[in-house]
Amino acid sequence: MDQAQSLREYMHRFNVQQQEIHSSRVITITSGKGGVGKSNFTLNFALGLKAVGKKVIVLDLDLSTANINILMGNSPRSSLADVLYKKKSIWGVLEKGTEGIEYISGGIEIQDLVKLDQETISFFWAQIQELQSYVDYILLDTGAGISKELVDIIVASDETIMVTTPEPTAIADSYAVMKTVFQVSKQAPIFRLVVNRSHTYREAVETSRALKNACSNFLNLKLKTIGFLMEDVHVRQSVKLQIPFIVSYPYCEASKNIKQIVCSYLPDIDETSSIATKGIRGFFEKILFLGKS
Repeated sequence: MDQAQSLREYMHRFNVQQQEIHSSRVITITSGKGGVGKSNFTLNFALGLKAVGKKVIVLDLDLSTANINILMGNSPRSSLADVLYKKKSIWGVLEKGTEGIEYISGGIEIQDLVKLDQETISFFWAQIQELQSYVDYILLDTGAGISKELVDIIVASDETIMVTTPEPTAIADSYAVMKTVFQVSKQAPIFRLVVNRSHTYREAVETSRALKNACSNFLNLKLKTIGFLMEDVHVRQSVKLQIPFIVSYPYCEASKNIKQIVCSYLPDIDETSSIATKGIRGFFEKILFLGKS
């Protein structure tokens, strides 16, 4: 056995052992169109997971309208771009917001990774690897709509939560995103659904049913709905206050809905725990591969 082969086998065993120790689950949160409350859901869902003892980081990849920090009244000092171009450590760009929730501003185009030299990539991998055993969940808040970048992010992540509203355009655009992903991906990604801003429970159920039926009939996809968020005046009030509604109005309808979604989501994850997660380094390595191909 030559030295190179021995090294490859050693690295394979090391990666397997690292995955067995702990591997963060990378969750893309997206929507078919803007204005459906995706970022607000991402932040409050993260706080809901944190409230039940889960370690969470939010990575803001919505470069055009990045607003995770705005929803908390924060101004980030650094971004992921500083890891790439200024050789900052990952801990130097990790920010803390409301209730101690940790987040990282993106500041980079995903396709920028393809253009980097090997030395920069190696440094970036080493820094990203630090997060692998640090958190349970990394939530990726992405831009809305269909783009190659979004499709790559969805394919590279462990699963995707699609946020939609009862508006016909939002439903159609959400389906279009999933259809596009299935057209370019050889392996069917995991999708889960959240219906936001429903005026009645019946409206939420009908919206969920319409999307689930379309996915089942035309994509052969079993779309799992993990919850509904009712229209709630406290949500807009919390945005004005720049305090997440689960913190500013913990007993409002929307906060109760978030807690119900967390309770629905976690047991569902336990059922699929046998599926190996890519982890955050695996996510970025997949992004790099997709970009080059």
